[in-house]
Amino acid sequence: MYTGLVAAVLVILFALPLLSADAHQHSDPTVLSRYDLREAPAAQWKLPNRIREISGLATTADGRLFAHDDERAVVYEVDYQEGRLTKAFAFGDPAARGDFEGIAVVRDTVYLVTSSGRLYEGLESSDGERSHYNTYGTGLGDHCEVEGLAFEPGDRSLILICKTVDGDQLKGSIALFRWSIDQRTWTDDSPILIDRDAVTDEISGKSFNPSGIERHPESGTYLVVAARQEVIVEVTLQGDVLAIAKLRGRTHRQVEGIAFSSNGGLLLGDEGSGRRARLTVYEASRR
Repeated sequence: MYTGLVAAVLVILFALPLLSADAHQHSDPTVLSRYDLREAPAAQWKLPNRIREISGLATTADGRLFAHDDERAVVYEVDYQEGRLTKAFAFGDPAARGDFEGIAVVRDTVYLVTSSGRLYEGLESSDGERSHYNTYGTGLGDHCEVEGLAFEPGDRSLILICKTVDGDQLKGSIALFRWSIDQRTWTDDSPILIDRDAVTDEISGKSFNPSGIERHPESGTYLVVAARQEVIVEVTLQGDVLAIAKLRGRTHRQVEGIAFSSNGGLLLGDEGSGRRARLTVYEASRR
């Protein structure tokens, strides 16, 4: 009798670590764990040639997807369920020109940012219309090359992320800056510095160059995509790295934009790189 009891206890003890590991794997609380980037996406669309140089994505409060051109302040509305353009409008007549690297939408106001950190602010317009706009110089170009923009509703700030940084203060860091929409200046906690080694220690190489950023509407965490390193990283505004996932190179040529659909899907925009741009849709797993 005792022999059988001991054998049963040993079976349970050896099984527990396996059960625990499996449970941890399936209860990963990070947003990034909801998307299986190793598998083929739910959909991938080749976009029209007029938006070949797609450089940023953002979704509106009612679930529509906006994208923008790389060299002109032209904003496109994209139907991500069918991969077609439904409208386009511009800031200025002719459209303002610049090295535009990110987009954010706050109600009916659209923000674009250039690589030097200059913000463009204008109202959403109808198809073919030209919108009046304001510009704000942030001075960020003296410290880094900006490569992404997102909206933080908690304090109505815009999050700007650097692709590369200059100066000893930012060296070795992934730098995020917060710009107050209402005060039109940097928030007191800017810059937010994330230890770059926390990312590069988990990927090949020693560089990490963000190309896009977006806030997840449920968790409030941020997903940062890096085209050069072909990875997505989930971070917090407290400077913590929560998760890292690899992108499939054969699926993504050069990811420059990231957004979330109204049902939680992950939307990624790839520049054309001499071909047509692509929009990729990953469905979120059910929790």
